[in-house]
Formats: sequence, structure tokens, C-alpha cells
Amino acid sequence: MDALADRPPPVVGNGDTANSQELQKLLIDVNMRCEYHKAHYENIKAEHLRLQEEYTNSQDELNRLLVEKQAVHDRFQFLLAEYQEELLGKTQELEKLKMQVLTPQKLELLKAQIQQELESPMTEHYQKLENEVEKYRTDYNKLRYEYTFLKSEFEHQKEEHARILEEKKIKYEAEIARLDKDKEELHNQLLSVDPTRDSKRVEALSREKAQLYQKLKGLEAEVAELRAERDNCGVQAENAQRVQVRQLAEMQAMARSLEAEKKSAELQIDRIEKELQMSHEQNILLTSKLHKSEREVNSLAAKLLLL
Repeated sequence: MDALADRPPPVVGNGDTANSQELQKLLIDVNMRCEYHKAHYENIKAEHLRLQEEYTNSQDELNRLLVEKQAVHDRFQFLLAEYQEELLGKTQELEKLKMQVLTPQKLELLKAQIQQELESPMTEHYQKLENEVEKYRTDYNKLRYEYTFLKSEFEHQKEEHARILEEKKIKYEAEIARLDKDKEELHNQLLSVDPTRDSKRVEALSREKAQLYQKLKGLEAEVAELRAERDNCGVQAENAQRVQVRQLAEMQAMARSLEAEKKSAELQIDRIEKELQMSHEQNILLTSKLHKSEREVNSLAAKLLLL
């Protein structure tokens, strides 16, 4: 069409001039339409390319949004599972704390039960110790009385033995002096008389001398026996005194031991009271933790509701 439009019109006559002009107008009109359709086609083609590019971009954006949506969904599911797990853990911890926390009624009941369990054996043990102390005190007083009595008896027997020994000593010394005097007289008589005439008298005196000598030996043996008996009584008295002193020391040690046990029991009671106080403070701390856990559970539940 462009070639026809550029070609010069043919030379015709006057009759054909009008047709030629009309044809020229038609050609111009056709060229204009062609140019219009060509421009319109180019516009449509450019618009098509633009729309195709926008469609591709929209597809990419859609895919990106779908990926982001899936990521957000996965993140939401992960957070939901995490919060549910945390909520379950807090709920279990809350139940555990509820089981550990004692109500004031249970605490008072437990305190009364522990106090009864502790006071009952301690009271019995204390009463038993008091009875033993009283028993040992009675035995101690009895032993002290017996010790005093035996000591006085020993002193009395000692004085009595000393008196008897002194009397027998004086008696034996007088007897020995008399025998020595008789011996001297007999010796003088033997020197002054005739041995041939008085042989029987000498024999009688010799027998009497032997008898007196045997009597002297018997008296000396009796003195030795009395001394041994005195020494034996002294040893027995000393042994009894040592036994009583030892028993007295044992009684005093037992009394001190019982007093120490009494103090130990009092210290144990104080320690148990302190442990009860610490248990009460721990119960208060657990109650505080329970309230804190309840607040955390409520906060997690609120977050789940918001999600």
C-alpha cells in the first residue's frame, strides 16, 4: 500500500480526473487506516508485553506471598506447639506445686501431728530420765548414809580393837614381867638349894617353865592373830570405802550423764522447732511460687487466645 501511495497518478483525461482524485482520497484514507491499525497493533503488542510482564511479576509475587504465608503458618504452628508445651509444663508444675503447698489447715494439722509425735517420746524419755535421776539420787543418798554408817562403825571398831590390843598388851606385859620375876626367883632358888635333894623340885619347875613358855608362845600367837584381824578389818574397811567412793563417783557421773541427756533433749526440741519454722517459711515460698506460676499460666493462656 505504501508503494501505491508513493506512485504518481496516471495521466488521464478530464473525465477521469474526478475518479483519480477520489481514488487518491481512498488511498490516503487507506494509508491512514493502515497507519492507525499499525500504531494500534504496536500499542496492543506493547500493552500485551507489559501485561505479560506484570502477570509474571504477579505470579512471582503470588509465589513469594504463598511462601511467606506458609512460613508464617509454620511459625504460627511452631509457636502454638511451643506455647502449648510450655502451658502443659506450667500446668504440671502448678499441679506439683499445689500438691507440695500445704493449706493452713493441713499445716496446723501436720504441725500438731509432728509436735505430738515428738513430744510423746520426748515426754516419756524425759519422765524416764527423771525417774532414773530420782532412783540414782535415792541410791546415792542410801550409799552415802551407808558409807557414813560404815565409816563410823569402822572408826568405832578401830578404837575398840586398839583398846583391846592395848589392854591385852598391858596384860601380857604384866604376865611377862611376872613370869620373868618367877623365873628369877626360881633361878635364885636353884642356886640356893642343893640339887641332889631337890631334883624333883627342879623337874617340876622345869615343866612349869616349859608350860609358861608355851603359854607365852600362845599369847604371842594370839597377839599376832589379833593384829592380823585388826589389819584385815582395816583392809576390809578401806576396800568398802573404796567401793563406796567408786559407786559414789559412778552415781555422780550417771547424774551428770542424765543431766547432759536432758540438755541434749532440750536442744533437740529447739532444733525441731527451728525445722518447723523453716518448713513454714518454705511453705510460704512455695505458695509464692504457686501464685507466680498461676500468673504465668494465665499469661500464656491469654497469648494463645490472642494467637
